[in-house]
Amino acid sequence: MRSATSSIEVSAAQRLGCVDVTEELQRAIKDSGVSTGCAVVFCAHTTCSLVINEWEDGALDDLKARLDALVPEDAYYAHDDMTKRTQNLVEEERKNGHAHVLQMIVGGTSHSIPVAGGAPLLGTWQRLFLLEMDEPKPRTITFHVFGG
Repeated sequence: MRSATSSIEVSAAQRLGCVDVTEELQRAIKDSGVSTGCAVVFCAHTTCSLVINEWEDGALDDLKARLDALVPEDAYYAHDDMTKRTQNLVEEERKNGHAHVLQMIVGGTSHSIPVAGGAPLLGTWQRLFLLEMDEPKPRTITFHVFGG
């Protein structure tokens, strides 16, 4: 059995911006030498998600609009209330409760994607992308490919 792990760093242009990483997934699979197996994709951040869906401007605009309506940035979030919050504090804490709530709703910290013929078995219109829910910053995505 072969196994290979690689990472990339990406940044979205804006809050609720997306970065298509499908080509990087394909490259990780190719570089691994695995023709049949599985690719696990993981993002170790709490305010962004990995999404598998259609990459189409209207669908992405609809997603952004619905997420903004569902979890508005300017609502009250206990995570941002420094008169109540006592855990996981850093020196320069900033308001991003909305981003944490969005990530908990959307989920998607990782995906397991079957590999066959040396390629990910994604559907016709499926793409893998990072959805940024906080202010843009560098995000690390890890690919672990294993199989034969």
